[in-house]
Amino acid sequence: MKTFLFLLLFSVLSVTLMAQTPVALKLNLEKGKTYTVKTISKQVMQQGVAGQSMTINILSNHVISFKMLGQENDVVELEVRFDTIVNKISTAMYTKESNSALPGKEPLERLQNKISLYPLNAKVSSSGKFIGFTNLDQFKEKVMLVIDSLPDTKKDEAKKQAEMMLKESVLKSSVEPLFSHLTEKQVAINDSWESSYVATQNDISFLVFLTYTLKAIEKGQAVVSGTSEMESMPSSNSTIKLEQPIKGSSVFDGRVDLTTGLMSTLSQKNKLEGNMTVSSGGTDYKVDLKIDAQSESSLIK
Repeated sequence: MKTFLFLLLFSVLSVTLMAQTPVALKLNLEKGKTYTVKTISKQVMQQGVAGQSMTINILSNHVISFKMLGQENDVVELEVRFDTIVNKISTAMYTKESNSALPGKEPLERLQNKISLYPLNAKVSSSGKFIGFTNLDQFKEKVMLVIDSLPDTKKDEAKKQAEMMLKESVLKSSVEPLFSHLTEKQVAINDSWESSYVATQNDISFLVFLTYTLKAIEKGQAVVSGTSEMESMPSSNSTIKLEQPIKGSSVFDGRVDLTTGLMSTLSQKNKLEGNMTVSSGGTDYKVDLKIDAQSESSLIK
């Protein structure tokens, strides 16, 4: 009986000590191995213009992969590939689909296809801080070659779309969030930590502030949850005027693989709301905007 009680007490004490032992959330990848992240998202966007409202549904399936080329001290160099970009946009008036795996006919489709073909090298710290791209100019040059194959009537449109899609800030927005959960300090259960980044899309940038909390350690994974706050920054596009910041928030739950430091699963829900003025043909249009979104990401092994 005493032996049984001793073993029981030892087991409880061991579990308690394990729960209190801090863990490191650092990037620790195997050189040459490819890691793939798949994200499926659904957005419901409501736009109001001149008393008329429109609901836009956007379904997206994005697959991004990367492998470690090398590491020097705490700086990791990655080869990043935007493997798949699939979007389906639906309104009451039309439905449009695009798939980067197919060349397509429209400039946007051709550009997305080229983006999916070439690697983009990036450097990040082992604690998740984005440092920069090392072959961005070469990447842009290869993608822009597709414009030469387009009809003259579509080249100007393609150039404008390419300039928007190939901005460093836009490409960075696709890479940096993959590592935003990492931290320099070790964390124990119930500890919280913060991170931030700038997300850019369609000539609008958002400051994103995230707070993570470690909830548990289970089977070699860190169970985390958290919230984020988002606020738009002034647009560099002269045709877009933000009357007030577009603000939003999200809640999320995820699991971090303690061996690699990568997020193995992530589930989140987002809300954004605000208004802006868009100039077109010398006329200003006030646009009321509301977005509800949810997404599921998973590390494909």
